[in-house]
Amino acid sequence: MPTTARFEFDEAEHRQALREAWKLRPLSWFTTAIGIAWSGVGLWFGVLRSWSDEGASDALLNALPWLLLGAFFLGLMPLLHLAQARQALETDPSLNGTQLRTVDDVGLHVVGAGYAPSLPWSELVRAVETAHFFLFFQDKRLMQYIPKRVLTDVQRDELRNLIQAHAPEIGRPALAARSA
Repeated sequence: MPTTARFEFDEAEHRQALREAWKLRPLSWFTTAIGIAWSGVGLWFGVLRSWSDEGASDALLNALPWLLLGAFFLGLMPLLHLAQARQALETDPSLNGTQLRTVDDVGLHVVGAGYAPSLPWSELVRAVETAHFFLFFQDKRLMQYIPKRVLTDVQRDELRNLIQAHAPEIGRPALAARSA
C-alpha cells in the first residue's frame, strides 16, 4: 500500500534533515575533531606550557587565536547547514509550495514545483529512519526526506514495511532506528 506525505518546505526542518544526514556519514565528525585537537595542541604549546612565564594578559592574547580556531571548527558544520538551508529555496525552485512524497512498490516519487522524479528502489543507495525523518539517499550526499511529523503511526509502519520489502539491504537501518 503506498504511503503519501504532503508538507510545506520549512527551512528549520530542512536544516535538521541535513544535520541528521550528516551524522549518518562515516567519519563526519573527523574534521571537527581534528580542528579542535589542533587548537588544543596549539593552545598547549603556545600558552599553557609557559603559563608561569607570562602574565595573565599575555597568556590571554596568546590563547585567543587558538580558542577562536577551536570555536570555528566546532561551529563549522552547523553554520554550513544553516547556510545550505537558507539558500535552499534560491538554489532549488522545486522546494517552493507543497511537497508531495509517495513511497510504493515501485520506489520513491517526489513532486515539487515543476519537479517530479520517480526513483525506483534500484536507484536508491540507502534508506534510513532517524528520530524525525525517513531519509532516502540517491547517492552519498543527495537525499530526499519525509518528515515523520506529517505521517500517522500507521503510515510510519507501512513505510517501514515498504522499505523492508523492496530494499532489505538498505532498509535494515530503518528498522534499527525504529525505537528512536
